[in-house]
Amino acid sequence: MKKQLLLLLSLLTAAGATYAQNTDTLATSQTDSIYLSPSAKALEEVQVIAQRPLFAVDGEKQLYNVAEDPSVQNGSATDALQNTPGIEVDAEGNITLRGSQSVEVWLNDRPSHLSGENLKEYLKLLPANSIERIEVISNPSARYGGGGPVVNIVTTKRIQRNEFLALGASGNQRPQVSPWLSYVYGGKKFSFNAYVEYDYSHTWSNGQGSITLLTPSGDLTATQSSTSRHDYYRHGGYLHFSGTYDFDTQRTLTFWAGGYPSFYRSATVVEQDWREYIYAPGNYSFHATNDGTVPQGGYFAGADYTRRFDDKGRKLWLRGGINGYGYQSTATMVRQYAEQPTLDRQLWEVMRFDNWAMTNLDGGYAFPFANDWEAEVGGSFNYNFPSHYHYTRDSLPGLRRDTLRSFTRSNTELSYHAFATLQRRLGHFTAKAGLQLGQDHSSTSYSGYRSVETQARFPFWVPSLHLSYHTDNMHNFALSYTHRSSRPGAVSLSDFIEYGEWSFTTGNPQLVPAHTHNVEGSWQKYWDSFGSLGLNFYYRASTNQIGTLNDVVYHPVYGRAVSFSVPANIGRSHTAGAMLNLTYRPTAFFNARLELSLNNYAYHVLFRPDQWNDRSQWNASVRLNVWTKLWNKLQLFGNIRYNTRQLTFMYFSDPTFVADLGVSADLLDRRLSLYLNAKDLFGSYVSTFTGLNPYLASASTQRNSSRYVSLGLTLRLGKMDLEGKARTGGEK
Repeated sequence: MKKQLLLLLSLLTAAGATYAQNTDTLATSQTDSIYLSPSAKALEEVQVIAQRPLFAVDGEKQLYNVAEDPSVQNGSATDALQNTPGIEVDAEGNITLRGSQSVEVWLNDRPSHLSGENLKEYLKLLPANSIERIEVISNPSARYGGGGPVVNIVTTKRIQRNEFLALGASGNQRPQVSPWLSYVYGGKKFSFNAYVEYDYSHTWSNGQGSITLLTPSGDLTATQSSTSRHDYYRHGGYLHFSGTYDFDTQRTLTFWAGGYPSFYRSATVVEQDWREYIYAPGNYSFHATNDGTVPQGGYFAGADYTRRFDDKGRKLWLRGGINGYGYQSTATMVRQYAEQPTLDRQLWEVMRFDNWAMTNLDGGYAFPFANDWEAEVGGSFNYNFPSHYHYTRDSLPGLRRDTLRSFTRSNTELSYHAFATLQRRLGHFTAKAGLQLGQDHSSTSYSGYRSVETQARFPFWVPSLHLSYHTDNMHNFALSYTHRSSRPGAVSLSDFIEYGEWSFTTGNPQLVPAHTHNVEGSWQKYWDSFGSLGLNFYYRASTNQIGTLNDVVYHPVYGRAVSFSVPANIGRSHTAGAMLNLTYRPTAFFNARLELSLNNYAYHVLFRPDQWNDRSQWNASVRLNVWTKLWNKLQLFGNIRYNTRQLTFMYFSDPTFVADLGVSADLLDRRLSLYLNAKDLFGSYVSTFTGLNPYLASASTQRNSSRYVSLGLTLRLGKMDLEGKARTGGEK
C-alpha cells in the first residue's frame, strides 16, 4: 500500500516537473468571467513601483508579495494561497496552515466572515492579479483577537460590478450529501453575499478499551473491558448572509448574520466485561444499547465599521457581535446483565443546554508617526448572558427520578481587556512590542442534591515581542517572545460532584492560573525558481498548567472503588522542538513540501500527596505534500502525515499514518468545477491511547469512518468586474 502511494506521488512530481518546462504555453487570460476596466489597466501601465522581495517577514507577519510574482498572475486566489509558505489547499478547497484547519481568513485587514463552500468559491473567483500580498500570522497579537492563525489577503483592486450565482453538491460513500447555493451581488458602494446549505451524513466509530483499578496499596479491585459501536446520523443546514457598504473610499460598514439548525440521531451498542474483586465481588458484565435524538441550533450576527484617515495606515475600527447556541438531547438506555438480572435497567436521559446571548465588542486605533513608527491601541468587552445546563435521569417504567444524578447548572462569563502595540522599522529590520491587560469574571451555580455557588475573578497580562529581519536576497530571520496565562473558570473551581453511572467528575477549588513563556525563532531562505528552505525552533515552559487528572478512589455512593476526573495544576511542563521545512517550487503551479519535526515534551506533576509523576518523551512527525496544476484546468494533490508515539498529560498515543489523494478540474472557463478526493487512502488511521496512572491502568482504541472517497460539483453563473484602485487595506 505504501509503495503504491509513493508511486502515485512520484507521478505527481513528474507531472509537475513536465508542466514546469512548458509554462510558456499558458494562456494569457484565465476566464471570460473576469474583466479589467481599461482605465484601470492604463493606470497600472504608468505606475513605477520599486520591486519588493517575493517573500519576507515583517514583525509578526510572514509575507508573500503576490503582485511581485509574475508566474501566478494568470491564476486565482486559491493558486496564490498554494504558493504561500505553510499554507495548503486540498482538492475540496479546505485551507490548512501546517496541518491545522483552525485558520481564520481575513480580507483587507477585516475578518471575511466567509466559511465553507462560500469561502472556497470566493477564493476561486478572485484573480491572483488583484492581490497585492498575503500575510500569514501564525501567532497573532491582540490586534487580530489573540486567537488562532490568521491569513490576511490584501487586494490592489476593488470589485466594480459583481453578480454571480454558484450552486453545487458534494458527497461521499459514508454516506454524506451536501447541496448548497451561493449568491453574490456587488456594485461600487454596496455588496451582498448569501449562502445556504443542507447536509445529511452518517458517520460511525468502533472502539474497544480496558481499565484496571488498584487500591492505594496496589491490590486489584476491579477490571473492565468493553467493545462498542457508535452510529451518528445528521440532518443539518447552514444559512449565512453578509453585506458591505462603502460610504466613500475611507469609510466602510460590514454586517453579517446567519444560523445553523440541525438534528442528530445516535445509536450505540456496548458489550462490557466487568469484574469486582474486593467490594461486592462478582461478575457485573452486561449488554447495553443507547438510542438518542438531538435537535440543536445556533445563530450569529454582527457589524464592523472601519474609518481610514489616510493612505499611510491611520485608521479606526469598531466591531460588535452576538451569537447563541442550544440543544436538547433525549436518550433511552437499556442495560441487561449476564449474571445479575436484578440489576437490569431501562433509563430515560434528558440533557438540555441553552446559551442564547454571547456578546462581544472590540475596537482599536492604529496610527503611524515619525516616519518609521506605528502604534495601535484598543480593547474588547465580552459578556455571556447566563447559560443553563439541565440534566435529568429517570428509571423506566414510571419515570422515577434519579435525584443524585439530576442537576441544573447556570454559568455567566465576563471578560475585558485593553492592548497597545508599538512597531519600529529600520530598513529591513522590524521590532514590534505589545502588551495586553485584562480581567476574567465567571460565576456558576449548581442546584440538585445540593446547591453550590462559585465565583472566579482573575486579572491577566500578555506581553509580546516580535523581531524580524530580511535581506534583499530573501534570507528571513524572526524571533518572538510571548507570555500567556490560562485562567480557570468557575465551573472548574466548583466542588459540586457530577455523578455518572460508574464514575464522577468534580472541580478543584485549589486551581490557580497557569503561565506559559513561549520563545520562537526561525530562519527561511527563498529562491524565485527553486522554493525555500527553513528552520524553526520553539521552547514553551509552563508552570501550573491546567490539565485533567484521572484517578481512582473508594466512594460510598457507589460502595466500591471508582474512577473520577478532576482539573489539576500539572506543576511544571515544557515543550521544546525544531522543524525543518523544504519547499520545491520550480513554477507557480507546482510545489512539493516536506516538513520534519522533532520535539520533546516533559511534565512534573504531584498527582497524589507525596506522589509525583515525571514523564519525558521525544516525538517526531513527517509531512509530505505535493500539488500541481496542469493546463490551467486540472489540479492534482497528494498528502502524507506520520507521527511517532506522542506523550500528553498522563497518556501515550500510538503512532499514526494518514495518506490522502485528490484531483480537481475547472472546465468551461471555470463555470464548472469537479473534484474527487480520497481520504485516509489505506484506512490506516486508528486512535490508540494508554493511560499512565499506576492506579488506573487504561487502554483504548478507536477506529472511525475516516476512509472515504468524496465527490463534488460546482456550477457558476455570472461575472466579476474589477477596477484598479489604491491599496484597499492592510496599509503599512
